Amino acid sequence: MITVNRGDNAAWQNFTLALDQCLSDIRPPEPLSLSEWANKYAVLSRENAAQTGKFRSFAYQDGMMDAITDPAVTQVSVMKSARVGYTKILDHVVGYYLSHDPSPILVVQPRVEDAEDYSKGEIAPMLRDTPALKALAGEAKAKDSSQTILKKTFSNGANLTLVGANSPGGFRRITCRIILFDEVDGYPSGGAGAEGDQIALGIKRSETFWNRKIVLGSTPTVKETSRIEKAFKDSDQRYYYVPCPHCGEYQVLEWGSPDSPYGIKWEKDEQGNGLPETAYYVCRHHGCVIQHSDKPGMIKQGEWRASQPFKGHAGFHIWAGYSLFPNAAWKHLVAEWLRVKDDPLMRQTFINLVLGEPYEDRGEKALSERKLAERCEVWAAEVPDGVALLTAGIDTQGGRFEIEVVGWGRNEESWSIAYDVIEGDLETDEPWRRLDAYLKQIWRRADGYGFTIMAACMDSGGHHTQRVYDFARERLGRRIWAIKGESARGGKRSPIWPTKRPTPRSKSSFKPIIIGVNAAKDAIRSRLHIDPSDAGEPAPAYMHFPANRDLNYFGQLLAERSVIKVSGGRSCFQ
Repeated sequence: MITVNRGDNAAWQNFTLALDQCLSDIRPPEPLSLSEWANKYAVLSRENAAQTGKFRSFAYQDGMMDAITDPAVTQVSVMKSARVGYTKILDHVVGYYLSHDPSPILVVQPRVEDAEDYSKGEIAPMLRDTPALKALAGEAKAKDSSQTILKKTFSNGANLTLVGANSPGGFRRITCRIILFDEVDGYPSGGAGAEGDQIALGIKRSETFWNRKIVLGSTPTVKETSRIEKAFKDSDQRYYYVPCPHCGEYQVLEWGSPDSPYGIKWEKDEQGNGLPETAYYVCRHHGCVIQHSDKPGMIKQGEWRASQPFKGHAGFHIWAGYSLFPNAAWKHLVAEWLRVKDDPLMRQTFINLVLGEPYEDRGEKALSERKLAERCEVWAAEVPDGVALLTAGIDTQGGRFEIEVVGWGRNEESWSIAYDVIEGDLETDEPWRRLDAYLKQIWRRADGYGFTIMAACMDSGGHHTQRVYDFARERLGRRIWAIKGESARGGKRSPIWPTKRPTPRSKSSFKPIIIGVNAAKDAIRSRLHIDPSDAGEPAPAYMHFPANRDLNYFGQLLAERSVIKVSGGRSCFQ
Protein backbone atom coordinates (compact mmCIF):
# COMPACT_ATOMS: atom_id res chain seq x y z
CA MET A 1 0.00 0.00 0.00
CA ILE A 2 1.29 3.43 -0.94
CA THR A 3 0.86 6.26 1.56
CA VAL A 4 1.40 9.91 0.85
CA ASN A 5 2.08 12.51 3.53
CA ARG A 6 -0.22 15.43 2.75
CA GLY A 7 2.21 17.65 4.54
CA ASP A 8 4.66 17.07 1.73
CA ASN A 9 3.05 19.45 -0.81
CA ALA A 10 5.33 18.50 -3.71
CA ALA A 11 4.77 14.78 -3.27
CA TRP A 12 1.01 15.28 -2.88
CA GLN A 13 0.89 17.39 -6.04
CA ASN A 14 2.82 14.76 -8.00
CA PHE A 15 0.48 12.07 -6.72
CA THR A 16 -2.69 13.93 -7.72
CA LEU A 17 -1.27 14.67 -11.17
CA ALA A 18 -0.42 10.99 -11.66
CA LEU A 19 -3.88 9.99 -10.45
CA ASP A 20 -5.56 12.45 -12.81
CA GLN A 21 -3.52 11.04 -15.69
CA CYS A 22 -4.52 7.48 -14.83
CA LEU A 23 -8.17 8.45 -14.61
CA SER A 24 -8.01 10.28 -17.94
CA ASP A 25 -6.44 7.20 -19.54
CA ILE A 26 -9.31 4.96 -18.49
CA ARG A 27 -12.14 7.50 -18.73
CA PRO A 28 -14.22 7.06 -21.93
CA PRO A 29 -14.07 10.02 -24.30
CA GLU A 30 -16.88 12.55 -24.17
CA PRO A 31 -19.60 11.66 -26.70
CA LEU A 32 -18.90 13.97 -29.64
CA SER A 33 -19.95 13.76 -33.26
CA LEU A 34 -17.41 14.80 -35.87
CA SER A 35 -18.93 18.26 -36.33
CA GLU A 36 -18.93 18.80 -32.55
CA TRP A 37 -15.31 17.69 -32.29
CA ALA A 38 -14.26 19.91 -35.20
CA ASN A 39 -15.95 23.01 -33.81
CA LYS A 40 -14.48 22.36 -30.36
CA TYR A 41 -10.91 21.33 -31.16
CA ALA A 42 -9.98 22.01 -34.80
CA VAL A 43 -7.66 24.89 -35.64
CA LEU A 44 -7.08 26.50 -39.05
CA SER A 45 -3.42 26.82 -40.05
CA ARG A 46 -1.74 29.61 -41.97
CA GLU A 47 -0.57 27.27 -44.73
CA ASN A 48 -4.05 26.32 -45.91
CA ALA A 49 -6.60 28.85 -44.66
CA ALA A 50 -7.25 32.52 -45.40
CA GLN A 51 -7.97 33.09 -41.71
CA THR A 52 -6.27 31.24 -38.89
CA GLY A 53 -7.78 30.29 -35.56
CA LYS A 54 -10.69 28.17 -34.40
CA PHE A 55 -12.60 26.29 -37.08
CA ARG A 56 -16.27 27.14 -37.49
CA SER A 57 -18.31 24.94 -39.80
CA PHE A 58 -20.94 25.85 -42.36
CA ALA A 59 -24.27 24.17 -41.66
CA TYR A 60 -24.09 21.97 -44.75
CA GLN A 61 -20.69 20.65 -43.60
CA ASP A 62 -22.17 19.42 -40.31
CA GLY A 63 -24.44 16.86 -41.98
CA MET A 64 -21.60 15.41 -44.03
CA MET A 65 -19.27 15.22 -41.02
CA ASP A 66 -21.84 13.68 -38.70
CA ALA A 67 -22.75 10.98 -41.22
CA ILE A 68 -19.15 9.77 -41.01
CA THR A 69 -19.37 9.25 -37.24
CA ASP A 70 -22.94 7.90 -37.34
CA PRO A 71 -22.79 4.23 -36.16
CA ALA A 72 -25.46 3.29 -38.72
CA VAL A 73 -23.36 4.53 -41.64
CA THR A 74 -20.62 2.36 -43.14
CA GLN A 75 -19.85 4.37 -46.28
CA VAL A 76 -20.09 8.07 -47.15
CA SER A 77 -19.76 9.34 -50.73
CA VAL A 78 -19.49 13.07 -51.46
CA MET A 79 -19.90 14.34 -55.03
CA LYS A 80 -18.82 17.94 -54.78
CA SER A 81 -17.56 21.06 -56.47
CA ALA A 82 -14.56 23.09 -55.43
CA ARG A 83 -14.91 25.83 -52.79
CA VAL A 84 -17.20 23.95 -50.40
CA GLY A 85 -14.63 23.19 -47.69
CA TYR A 86 -14.38 19.46 -48.28
CA THR A 87 -10.62 19.29 -47.69
CA LYS A 88 -11.19 20.61 -44.18
CA ILE A 89 -13.79 17.90 -43.59
CA LEU A 90 -11.21 15.32 -44.63
CA ASP A 91 -8.69 16.88 -42.24
CA HIS A 92 -11.18 16.71 -39.38
CA VAL A 93 -11.94 13.05 -40.06
CA VAL A 94 -8.24 12.33 -39.68
CA GLY A 95 -8.01 14.44 -36.52
CA TYR A 96 -11.09 12.85 -34.94
CA TYR A 97 -9.94 9.28 -35.49
CA LEU A 98 -6.43 10.09 -34.30
CA SER A 99 -7.42 11.69 -31.01
CA HIS A 100 -11.08 11.13 -30.10
CA ASP A 101 -11.59 7.58 -31.37
CA PRO A 102 -8.01 6.31 -31.94
CA SER A 103 -7.92 4.12 -35.04
CA PRO A 104 -5.67 3.05 -37.89
CA ILE A 105 -6.38 5.40 -40.83
CA LEU A 106 -5.60 5.09 -44.54
CA VAL A 107 -5.77 8.12 -46.87
CA VAL A 108 -5.66 7.36 -50.61
CA GLN A 109 -4.73 10.23 -52.93
CA PRO A 110 -4.58 9.97 -56.76
CA ARG A 111 -0.78 9.87 -56.88
CA VAL A 112 2.05 9.32 -54.43
CA GLU A 113 3.05 12.95 -55.02
CA ASP A 114 -0.47 14.06 -54.04
CA ALA A 115 -0.25 11.97 -50.86
CA GLU A 116 3.03 13.65 -49.97
CA ASP A 117 1.60 17.10 -50.70
CA TYR A 118 -1.47 16.38 -48.56
CA SER A 119 0.71 15.17 -45.70
CA LYS A 120 2.97 18.22 -45.81
CA GLY A 121 0.31 20.82 -46.64
CA GLU A 122 -2.59 19.64 -44.45
CA ILE A 123 -1.60 16.96 -41.95
CA ALA A 124 1.67 18.47 -40.71
CA PRO A 125 0.19 21.94 -39.97
CA MET A 126 -2.84 20.31 -38.30
CA LEU A 127 -0.63 18.23 -36.00
CA ARG A 128 1.43 21.31 -35.17
CA ASP A 129 -1.43 23.75 -34.49
CA THR A 130 -4.17 21.58 -32.95
CA PRO A 131 -3.42 21.08 -29.23
CA ALA A 132 -5.45 17.86 -29.02
CA LEU A 133 -3.24 16.35 -31.73
CA LYS A 134 0.10 17.93 -30.92
CA ALA A 135 0.34 16.10 -27.61
CA LEU A 136 -0.21 12.77 -29.37
CA ALA A 137 2.25 13.39 -32.19
CA GLY A 138 5.13 14.43 -29.96
CA GLU A 139 8.16 16.31 -31.17
CA ALA A 140 9.51 15.50 -34.62
CA LYS A 141 12.87 13.74 -34.42
CA ALA A 142 15.43 13.19 -37.12
CA LYS A 143 15.65 9.61 -38.44
CA ASP A 144 12.47 8.60 -36.59
CA SER A 145 11.18 5.67 -38.67
CA SER A 146 7.76 5.87 -37.02
CA GLN A 147 7.19 9.43 -38.27
CA THR A 148 7.60 9.78 -42.03
CA ILE A 149 5.72 11.82 -44.60
CA LEU A 150 3.53 8.87 -45.56
CA LYS A 151 3.42 6.92 -42.29
CA LYS A 152 2.81 8.28 -38.78
CA THR A 153 2.17 6.61 -35.44
CA PHE A 154 0.80 8.22 -32.28
CA SER A 155 1.20 7.70 -28.55
CA ASN A 156 -2.40 6.51 -28.08
CA GLY A 157 -2.04 3.67 -30.61
CA ALA A 158 -3.58 5.45 -33.60
CA ASN A 159 -1.69 5.52 -36.87
CA LEU A 160 -1.99 7.22 -40.25
CA THR A 161 -0.89 5.86 -43.62
CA LEU A 162 -1.04 7.81 -46.89
CA VAL A 163 -0.71 6.15 -50.30
CA GLY A 164 -1.06 7.04 -53.97
CA ALA A 165 -3.66 5.23 -56.06
CA ASN A 166 -1.05 4.93 -58.81
CA SER A 167 1.21 2.77 -56.63
CA PRO A 168 0.71 -0.96 -57.39
CA GLY A 169 2.14 -2.08 -54.05
CA GLY A 170 0.88 0.81 -51.95
CA PHE A 171 -1.99 -1.15 -50.38
CA ARG A 172 0.01 -4.16 -49.24
CA ARG A 173 0.54 -4.97 -45.56
CA ILE A 174 -2.00 -2.36 -44.47
CA THR A 175 -4.96 -2.97 -42.16
CA CYS A 176 -7.10 0.07 -41.38
CA ARG A 177 -10.47 0.85 -39.86
CA ILE A 178 -10.88 4.27 -41.49
CA ILE A 179 -10.37 4.49 -45.27
CA LEU A 180 -10.50 7.93 -46.91
CA PHE A 181 -10.46 7.99 -50.72
CA ASP A 182 -9.81 11.55 -51.90
CA GLU A 183 -10.46 12.82 -55.46
CA VAL A 184 -11.33 9.35 -56.74
CA ASP A 185 -12.03 10.63 -60.26
CA GLY A 186 -8.34 11.45 -60.47
CA TYR A 187 -7.28 7.83 -59.87
CA PRO A 188 -5.55 6.11 -62.82
CA SER A 189 -8.25 4.59 -65.02
CA GLY A 190 -6.34 1.31 -65.36
CA GLY A 191 -6.31 0.63 -61.62
CA ALA A 192 -3.19 0.13 -59.53
CA GLY A 193 -1.37 -1.91 -62.16
CA ALA A 194 -1.81 -5.67 -61.88
CA GLU A 195 -3.20 -5.28 -58.35
CA GLY A 196 -6.63 -4.18 -59.63
CA ASP A 197 -9.09 -1.42 -58.77
CA GLN A 198 -7.76 1.00 -56.17
CA ILE A 199 -11.04 1.48 -54.29
CA ALA A 200 -11.64 -2.27 -54.07
CA LEU A 201 -8.07 -2.75 -52.85
CA GLY A 202 -8.47 -0.08 -50.19
CA ILE A 203 -11.81 -1.37 -48.94
CA LYS A 204 -10.33 -4.85 -48.62
CA ARG A 205 -7.83 -3.41 -46.12
CA SER A 206 -10.72 -2.76 -43.67
CA GLU A 207 -12.53 -6.11 -43.79
CA THR A 208 -11.46 -7.16 -40.28
CA PHE A 209 -13.21 -4.16 -38.66
CA TRP A 210 -16.95 -4.48 -37.93
CA ASN A 211 -17.11 -0.71 -37.33
CA ARG A 212 -15.11 0.41 -40.35
CA LYS A 213 -15.73 3.72 -42.13
CA ILE A 214 -15.26 4.19 -45.88
CA VAL A 215 -15.33 7.72 -47.28
CA LEU A 216 -15.18 8.64 -50.97
CA GLY A 217 -15.03 12.26 -52.07
CA SER A 218 -14.32 13.87 -55.41
CA THR A 219 -15.12 16.46 -57.99
CA PRO A 220 -16.81 14.47 -60.78
CA THR A 221 -15.44 14.33 -64.31
CA VAL A 222 -17.24 12.68 -67.25
CA LYS A 223 -20.73 11.21 -67.01
CA GLU A 224 -20.98 7.41 -66.91
CA THR A 225 -17.22 7.03 -66.31
CA SER A 226 -17.02 9.11 -63.12
CA ARG A 227 -16.19 7.01 -60.06
CA ILE A 228 -17.82 9.44 -57.64
CA GLU A 229 -20.98 9.65 -59.75
CA LYS A 230 -21.31 5.87 -59.54
CA ALA A 231 -20.71 5.88 -55.78
CA PHE A 232 -23.26 8.67 -55.29
CA LYS A 233 -25.86 6.77 -57.33
CA ASP A 234 -25.29 3.73 -55.09
CA SER A 235 -26.02 5.82 -51.96
CA ASP A 236 -29.19 7.36 -50.52
CA GLN A 237 -28.41 10.52 -52.56
CA ARG A 238 -28.84 13.40 -50.11
CA TYR A 239 -29.34 17.00 -51.24
CA TYR A 240 -29.25 20.14 -49.13
CA TYR A 241 -32.64 21.86 -48.89
CA VAL A 242 -32.83 25.52 -47.86
CA PRO A 243 -35.90 27.68 -47.14
CA CYS A 244 -36.91 30.59 -49.34
CA PRO A 245 -36.61 33.70 -47.12
CA HIS A 246 -39.91 34.98 -48.53
CA CYS A 247 -42.34 32.04 -48.87
CA GLY A 248 -40.53 29.60 -46.57
CA GLU A 249 -40.68 26.71 -49.05
CA TYR A 250 -37.67 24.38 -48.90
CA GLN A 251 -35.77 23.65 -52.11
CA VAL A 252 -32.43 22.51 -53.52
CA LEU A 253 -30.32 25.33 -54.95
CA GLU A 254 -29.81 24.78 -58.68
CA TRP A 255 -27.93 26.65 -61.37
CA GLY A 256 -30.91 26.45 -63.72
CA SER A 257 -30.92 27.19 -67.44
CA PRO A 258 -32.06 30.04 -69.72
CA ASP A 259 -35.41 28.25 -70.07
CA SER A 260 -35.99 27.36 -66.41
CA PRO A 261 -38.08 29.80 -64.34
CA TYR A 262 -35.92 29.16 -61.25
CA GLY A 263 -32.21 29.15 -60.43
CA ILE A 264 -29.45 31.73 -60.57
CA LYS A 265 -30.33 34.63 -62.89
CA TRP A 266 -28.75 37.94 -63.90
CA GLU A 267 -29.54 41.08 -65.87
CA LYS A 268 -28.14 42.07 -69.27
CA ASP A 269 -27.09 45.42 -70.67
CA GLU A 270 -28.44 46.99 -73.87
CA GLN A 271 -25.99 44.96 -75.98
CA GLY A 272 -27.15 41.70 -74.41
CA ASN A 273 -24.03 41.23 -72.29
CA GLY A 274 -24.52 39.59 -68.92
CA LEU A 275 -24.05 41.69 -65.78
CA PRO A 276 -22.62 39.37 -63.07
CA GLU A 277 -23.01 41.91 -60.29
CA THR A 278 -26.81 41.72 -60.69
CA ALA A 279 -26.93 37.98 -59.86
CA TYR A 280 -29.90 36.77 -57.83
CA TYR A 281 -31.82 33.53 -57.24
CA VAL A 282 -35.42 32.78 -58.25
CA CYS A 283 -37.42 30.48 -55.94
CA ARG A 284 -38.60 27.26 -57.57
CA HIS A 285 -41.99 27.33 -55.81
CA HIS A 286 -43.33 30.88 -56.12
CA GLY A 287 -40.80 32.81 -58.18
CA CYS A 288 -39.59 34.86 -55.20
CA VAL A 289 -36.47 36.92 -55.90
CA ILE A 290 -33.71 35.95 -53.45
CA GLN A 291 -30.64 38.14 -53.03
CA HIS A 292 -27.18 36.83 -52.25
CA SER A 293 -27.34 38.54 -48.86
CA ASP A 294 -30.12 36.09 -47.94
CA LYS A 295 -27.89 33.06 -48.50
CA PRO A 296 -26.21 32.81 -45.05
CA GLY A 297 -29.57 32.63 -43.29
CA MET A 298 -30.87 30.06 -45.76
CA ILE A 299 -27.81 27.85 -45.32
CA LYS A 300 -28.05 28.03 -41.53
CA GLN A 301 -31.65 26.76 -41.64
CA GLY A 302 -31.00 24.12 -44.29
CA GLU A 303 -31.25 20.36 -43.91
CA TRP A 304 -30.06 17.28 -45.78
CA ARG A 305 -32.78 15.11 -47.30
CA ALA A 306 -32.24 11.69 -48.85
CA SER A 307 -33.88 10.92 -52.19
CA GLN A 308 -33.29 7.14 -52.03
CA PRO A 309 -33.67 4.51 -49.29
CA PHE A 310 -30.83 4.33 -46.77
CA LYS A 311 -28.90 1.05 -46.76
CA GLY A 312 -25.82 1.99 -44.77
CA HIS A 313 -24.42 4.23 -47.52
CA ALA A 314 -24.92 7.99 -47.17
CA GLY A 315 -24.32 10.13 -50.25
CA PHE A 316 -24.09 13.91 -50.54
CA HIS A 317 -24.09 16.34 -53.44
CA ILE A 318 -22.89 19.87 -52.73
CA TRP A 319 -21.84 22.68 -55.09
CA ALA A 320 -20.40 26.18 -54.95
CA GLY A 321 -23.83 27.88 -55.02
CA TYR A 322 -24.19 26.93 -51.34
CA SER A 323 -20.71 27.99 -50.29
CA LEU A 324 -20.26 30.92 -47.92
CA PHE A 325 -16.69 31.56 -49.01
CA PRO A 326 -16.37 35.08 -50.49
CA ASN A 327 -15.02 33.75 -53.80
CA ALA A 328 -18.17 31.65 -54.24
CA ALA A 329 -20.59 34.59 -54.20
CA TRP A 330 -23.26 34.18 -56.88
CA LYS A 331 -21.90 37.14 -58.85
CA HIS A 332 -18.51 35.44 -59.10
CA LEU A 333 -20.08 32.20 -60.32
CA VAL A 334 -22.03 34.08 -62.99
CA ALA A 335 -18.88 35.89 -64.11
CA GLU A 336 -17.10 32.54 -64.45
CA TRP A 337 -19.98 31.12 -66.51
CA LEU A 338 -20.02 34.09 -68.87
CA ARG A 339 -16.30 33.62 -69.49
CA VAL A 340 -16.57 29.93 -70.42
CA LYS A 341 -20.07 29.37 -71.81
CA ASP A 342 -18.96 29.42 -75.46
CA ASP A 343 -15.95 27.13 -74.99
CA PRO A 344 -16.89 23.42 -74.74
CA LEU A 345 -13.75 22.43 -72.84
CA MET A 346 -14.07 25.27 -70.34
CA ARG A 347 -17.76 24.48 -69.92
CA GLN A 348 -16.69 21.08 -68.64
CA THR A 349 -14.41 22.77 -66.13
CA PHE A 350 -17.32 24.90 -64.90
CA ILE A 351 -19.75 21.98 -64.69
CA ASN A 352 -17.24 19.86 -62.76
CA LEU A 353 -15.60 22.42 -60.49
CA VAL A 354 -18.47 24.87 -59.88
CA LEU A 355 -21.65 22.79 -60.21
CA GLY A 356 -20.08 19.58 -58.91
CA GLU A 357 -21.77 17.59 -61.67
CA PRO A 358 -20.36 15.10 -64.19
CA TYR A 359 -19.91 16.53 -67.67
CA GLU A 360 -21.81 15.26 -70.67
CA ASP A 361 -21.71 16.46 -74.29
CA ARG A 362 -25.32 17.16 -75.10
CA GLY A 363 -27.58 17.81 -78.07
CA GLU A 364 -26.12 19.31 -81.22
CA LYS A 365 -22.82 19.95 -79.46
CA ALA A 366 -22.18 16.27 -78.76
CA LEU A 367 -19.06 14.87 -80.39
CA SER A 368 -19.34 11.43 -81.96
CA GLU A 369 -17.74 9.61 -84.87
CA ARG A 370 -21.04 9.47 -86.72
CA LYS A 371 -21.87 13.15 -86.21
CA LEU A 372 -18.46 14.19 -87.54
CA ALA A 373 -18.78 11.80 -90.49
CA GLU A 374 -22.14 13.34 -91.37
CA ARG A 375 -20.55 16.72 -91.96
CA CYS A 376 -17.96 15.47 -94.50
CA GLU A 377 -17.81 17.37 -97.78
CA VAL A 378 -17.16 16.73 -101.49
CA TRP A 379 -14.56 19.02 -103.05
CA ALA A 380 -13.93 19.81 -106.69
CA ALA A 381 -10.25 18.88 -106.42
CA GLU A 382 -7.60 17.57 -104.02
CA VAL A 383 -7.19 21.06 -102.60
CA PRO A 384 -10.43 23.03 -102.11
CA ASP A 385 -10.76 26.76 -102.62
CA GLY A 386 -9.85 28.67 -99.47
CA VAL A 387 -6.62 26.77 -98.84
CA ALA A 388 -3.50 28.94 -98.78
CA LEU A 389 -0.83 26.42 -97.73
CA LEU A 390 -0.31 22.77 -96.80
CA THR A 391 1.32 21.13 -93.78
CA ALA A 392 1.78 17.48 -92.83
CA GLY A 393 1.87 15.47 -89.62
CA ILE A 394 3.67 12.10 -89.50
CA ASP A 395 3.14 9.45 -86.84
CA THR A 396 5.91 6.84 -86.68
CA GLN A 397 4.66 3.37 -85.73
CA GLY A 398 6.48 0.03 -85.48
CA GLY A 399 6.07 -0.90 -89.14
CA ARG A 400 4.46 2.09 -90.84
CA PHE A 401 4.13 5.83 -91.18
CA GLU A 402 0.69 7.43 -90.84
CA ILE A 403 0.55 10.80 -92.60
CA GLU A 404 -2.11 13.50 -92.65
CA VAL A 405 -1.89 16.48 -94.99
CA VAL A 406 -3.86 19.56 -93.88
CA GLY A 407 -4.69 22.71 -95.82
CA TRP A 408 -4.90 26.03 -94.01
CA GLY A 409 -6.86 29.17 -94.86
CA ARG A 410 -7.65 32.50 -93.22
CA ASN A 411 -8.11 32.55 -89.44
CA GLU A 412 -6.87 28.95 -89.13
CA GLU A 413 -9.78 27.40 -91.04
CA SER A 414 -8.51 23.95 -92.03
CA TRP A 415 -9.18 21.13 -94.53
CA SER A 416 -7.98 17.53 -94.12
CA ILE A 417 -6.55 16.93 -97.61
CA ALA A 418 -5.21 13.38 -97.31
CA TYR A 419 -4.66 10.60 -94.79
CA ASP A 420 -2.26 7.89 -96.00
CA VAL A 421 -0.22 5.00 -94.64
CA ILE A 422 3.26 3.96 -95.80
CA GLU A 423 4.07 0.44 -94.62
CA GLY A 424 7.46 -1.23 -94.46
CA ASP A 425 10.37 -2.23 -92.29
CA LEU A 426 11.47 1.07 -90.80
CA GLU A 427 14.88 -0.40 -90.02
CA THR A 428 15.52 -0.27 -93.78
CA ASP A 429 15.88 2.78 -96.04
CA GLU A 430 13.07 1.97 -98.49
CA PRO A 431 10.03 3.30 -96.50
CA TRP A 432 11.98 6.43 -95.57
CA ARG A 433 12.65 7.12 -99.27
CA ARG A 434 8.92 6.68 -99.99
CA LEU A 435 8.09 9.09 -97.18
CA ASP A 436 10.51 11.65 -98.57
CA ALA A 437 8.93 11.36 -102.02
CA TYR A 438 5.44 11.67 -100.52
CA LEU A 439 6.37 14.93 -98.82
CA LYS A 440 7.70 16.33 -102.14
CA GLN A 441 4.60 15.67 -104.24
CA ILE A 442 2.36 18.42 -105.61
CA TRP A 443 -1.32 18.76 -104.69
CA ARG A 444 -3.68 20.50 -107.15
CA ARG A 445 -6.52 22.94 -106.76
CA ALA A 446 -9.45 22.91 -109.25
CA ASP A 447 -7.85 25.67 -111.34
CA GLY A 448 -4.63 23.66 -111.64
CA TYR A 449 -2.61 25.64 -109.10
CA GLY A 450 -0.11 23.35 -107.36
CA PHE A 451 0.74 23.23 -103.67
CA THR A 452 3.74 21.64 -101.99
CA ILE A 453 3.98 20.87 -98.31
CA MET A 454 5.34 23.97 -96.59
CA ALA A 455 6.21 22.27 -93.28
CA ALA A 456 5.88 18.90 -91.58
CA CYS A 457 6.12 17.60 -88.01
CA MET A 458 7.26 14.05 -87.30
CA ASP A 459 6.64 12.40 -83.94
CA SER A 460 9.90 11.24 -82.36
CA GLY A 461 8.54 10.23 -78.97
CA GLY A 462 7.83 6.59 -79.78
CA HIS A 463 9.33 4.23 -82.35
CA HIS A 464 12.64 4.66 -84.22
CA THR A 465 13.56 7.88 -82.44
CA GLN A 466 17.12 8.16 -83.76
CA ARG A 467 16.09 7.54 -87.37
CA VAL A 468 13.42 10.24 -87.03
CA TYR A 469 16.11 12.63 -85.76
CA ASP A 470 18.36 11.78 -88.70
CA PHE A 471 15.54 12.17 -91.24
CA ALA A 472 14.46 15.55 -89.86
CA ARG A 473 17.98 16.93 -89.35
CA GLU A 474 18.82 16.35 -93.01
CA ARG A 475 15.65 18.21 -94.10
CA LEU A 476 15.54 21.21 -91.80
CA GLY A 477 15.76 23.43 -94.88
CA ARG A 478 12.38 22.01 -95.97
CA ARG A 479 10.91 22.71 -92.50
CA ILE A 480 10.59 19.04 -91.59
CA TRP A 481 10.85 18.97 -87.82
CA ALA A 482 11.13 16.17 -85.28
CA ILE A 483 8.72 16.84 -82.44
CA LYS A 484 8.01 15.35 -79.03
CA GLY A 485 5.09 15.91 -76.67
CA GLU A 486 5.90 17.56 -73.36
CA SER A 487 5.70 15.58 -70.16
CA ALA A 488 2.41 17.25 -69.21
CA ARG A 489 1.91 16.00 -65.66
CA GLY A 490 -1.07 17.33 -63.77
CA GLY A 491 -2.69 18.86 -66.87
CA LYS A 492 0.12 21.34 -67.49
CA ARG A 493 -0.51 23.74 -70.40
CA SER A 494 2.45 24.99 -72.41
CA PRO A 495 2.23 26.78 -75.76
CA ILE A 496 1.41 24.41 -78.61
CA TRP A 497 4.49 25.60 -80.50
CA PRO A 498 7.55 26.94 -78.65
CA THR A 499 7.92 30.70 -78.66
CA LYS A 500 11.54 30.50 -79.86
CA ARG A 501 11.87 29.88 -83.59
CA PRO A 502 13.51 26.56 -84.54
CA THR A 503 17.06 27.04 -85.81
CA PRO A 504 19.46 24.76 -87.71
CA ARG A 505 21.14 22.36 -85.30
CA SER A 506 24.42 20.54 -85.42
CA LYS A 507 24.52 16.76 -85.19
CA SER A 508 25.81 16.96 -81.64
CA SER A 509 23.16 19.41 -80.37
CA PHE A 510 20.10 18.23 -82.31
CA LYS A 511 16.98 17.99 -80.16
CA PRO A 512 13.29 17.61 -81.05
CA ILE A 513 10.87 20.51 -80.77
CA ILE A 514 8.77 20.10 -77.61
CA ILE A 515 5.04 20.46 -78.30
CA GLY A 516 2.37 21.50 -75.77
CA VAL A 517 0.20 18.41 -76.23
CA ASN A 518 -2.58 19.28 -73.76
CA ALA A 519 -3.00 22.75 -75.25
CA ALA A 520 -3.03 21.24 -78.76
CA LYS A 521 -5.72 18.74 -77.80
CA ASP A 522 -7.72 21.52 -76.14
CA ALA A 523 -7.63 23.46 -79.41
CA ILE A 524 -8.65 20.47 -81.55
CA ARG A 525 -11.53 19.50 -79.28
CA SER A 526 -12.78 23.08 -79.13
CA ARG A 527 -12.61 23.43 -82.92
CA LEU A 528 -14.49 20.19 -83.49
CA HIS A 529 -17.42 21.81 -81.68
CA ILE A 530 -17.56 24.80 -84.04
CA ASP A 531 -20.70 24.82 -86.18
CA PRO A 532 -20.25 25.09 -89.97
CA SER A 533 -21.05 28.39 -91.65
CA ASP A 534 -23.25 28.82 -94.70
CA ALA A 535 -21.91 27.17 -97.86
CA GLY A 536 -18.96 29.07 -99.24
CA GLU A 537 -18.66 31.38 -96.23
CA PRO A 538 -15.37 31.44 -94.27
CA ALA A 539 -15.55 29.79 -90.84
CA PRO A 540 -12.62 30.72 -88.57
CA ALA A 541 -10.93 27.64 -87.03
CA TYR A 542 -13.56 25.29 -88.50
CA MET A 543 -12.23 21.83 -89.41
CA HIS A 544 -13.38 20.45 -92.81
CA PHE A 545 -13.19 16.75 -93.70
CA PRO A 546 -13.51 15.06 -97.11
CA ALA A 547 -16.18 12.51 -97.97
CA ASN A 548 -13.72 9.58 -98.02
CA ARG A 549 -13.08 9.69 -94.26
CA ASP A 550 -14.52 6.64 -92.46
CA LEU A 551 -15.72 6.14 -88.89
CA ASN A 552 -12.36 4.62 -87.89
CA TYR A 553 -10.63 7.91 -88.73
CA PHE A 554 -13.00 9.87 -86.50
CA GLY A 555 -12.74 7.20 -83.82
CA GLN A 556 -8.99 7.86 -83.62
CA LEU A 557 -9.64 11.61 -83.58
CA LEU A 558 -11.96 11.22 -80.57
CA ALA A 559 -9.97 8.48 -78.83
CA GLU A 560 -8.89 10.77 -76.00
CA ARG A 561 -11.26 12.64 -73.76
CA SER A 562 -10.65 15.55 -71.44
CA VAL A 563 -11.18 15.02 -67.74
CA ILE A 564 -10.64 17.26 -64.75
CA LYS A 565 -7.92 16.03 -62.42
CA VAL A 566 -7.12 17.09 -58.94
CA SER A 567 -3.73 18.66 -59.69
CA GLY A 568 -4.48 22.34 -59.72
CA GLY A 569 -7.96 21.68 -61.08
CA ARG A 570 -6.49 21.32 -64.56
CA SER A 571 -8.03 19.19 -67.28
CA CYS A 572 -6.03 16.30 -68.68
CA PHE A 573 -6.58 13.97 -71.61
CA GLN A 574 -7.00 10.20 -71.32
